[in-house]
Amino acid sequence: MATPLRALSLAVRTAEAAVLAISAYQSAVTLAGYLKRREPPQPPAAWRPRFALVVCARDEEAVVARIVSDLLGQEYPAELRDVLVAAHNCTDGTAAAAEAAGARVIETSSPVPGKAWAIRAALDALGEGYDYLGVFDADARVEPGMLAAVARQGPGAACLQVETVPVGDPEWIAEGYGFGRRARNLFWWRPREALGLGTTISGCGWFIRPSLLREELPRITTLTEDLELTVRLALRGIPVMYVSAARVAVGEARDLGTSVRQRLRWVRGHLLVVRRLWPRLALRAVRGDARALDLALYLIAPTRMLTRLGASFAALHALLPVPAGLPRAAVLPVAAAEWAVPAVIAWRERLLSFNRRGFDLALRHSVLSLLWFPIGLWALLTAQVQAWAPTRRTTPEVTHGEPAAGR
Repeated sequence: MATPLRALSLAVRTAEAAVLAISAYQSAVTLAGYLKRREPPQPPAAWRPRFALVVCARDEEAVVARIVSDLLGQEYPAELRDVLVAAHNCTDGTAAAAEAAGARVIETSSPVPGKAWAIRAALDALGEGYDYLGVFDADARVEPGMLAAVARQGPGAACLQVETVPVGDPEWIAEGYGFGRRARNLFWWRPREALGLGTTISGCGWFIRPSLLREELPRITTLTEDLELTVRLALRGIPVMYVSAARVAVGEARDLGTSVRQRLRWVRGHLLVVRRLWPRLALRAVRGDARALDLALYLIAPTRMLTRLGASFAALHALLPVPAGLPRAAVLPVAAAEWAVPAVIAWRERLLSFNRRGFDLALRHSVLSLLWFPIGLWALLTAQVQAWAPTRRTTPEVTHGEPAAGR
């Protein structure tokens, strides 16, 4: 009996130590990146990249004209940008609406769901002569200075992701997810931008060299093409640069059923990426690639909710008079930092108002974050299911959305 208990004790201590190590790392990155002053890039004066802007749309007749108008209205030379809408498997008037708004349109269909096919069709239709290809969702909104901000990053960037912010949607679930998106930008991505660690492609508002995309796109096999492409680039030593100076507003799921289906697809794709690519990424990290290490840790703990709960459990375990707990001197500072670092930054940056509405948003965010656990468990049990369903996010009730004005 003693042997199984010793094995269990060792397993618990090892798991707690691993969670605490990741938690300490995340807190250190968040704090160091938040405190670090990042010098603005200084690109060559003659650097004026040419952009191909691709909107991937499936049955988006009600909203596609907005994103086309935003992209055509960029404060950037018109001769250096082209807008193309890839109407993929559409059954409505998406193509006609996009064409009427001023975009070039291609209609494409495939038995394979997901965005990768639409991007491939657009890439083939565009031809050569572009420095960057940018990808957008049809229900997004873009601020007018986005292309200029991306161009200011200089010619050395092979792939970039602009900051995604929530569209002004007051629906209960959408607003809760939107708060979580703003928090992730503040606690996760901007610190990594400051430290040069990069980000992940987020599905909308990302830019890549067309030649690089042509090389990697045929290798994409999951329905989370953004995450898979991020990891495949990292395996080549190519980071995805985060651009907080430019923003794109994206819609969130507006009902629980849509949210669950969307997140099931994300988690299943995430698990497949981990299974197929994580060992190679971890090997690159062991060899000294700091960006690969950061991404490898993200793949196994993609939300602070995991480390927060784990560190809190370890602290409670250390405080209680039960065996197998780790030393309090090691556990308690890490658990305290897990809670205190984001709390202080949120207070300084006024992420949350200290009133009833602020409490409501925080509660919503917590409830929606906890939903990841049953969703993750079901995705783990059904990991081989690669199902895709269109996500209705920005509906006609949010006719104008919000063009990402500010953070």
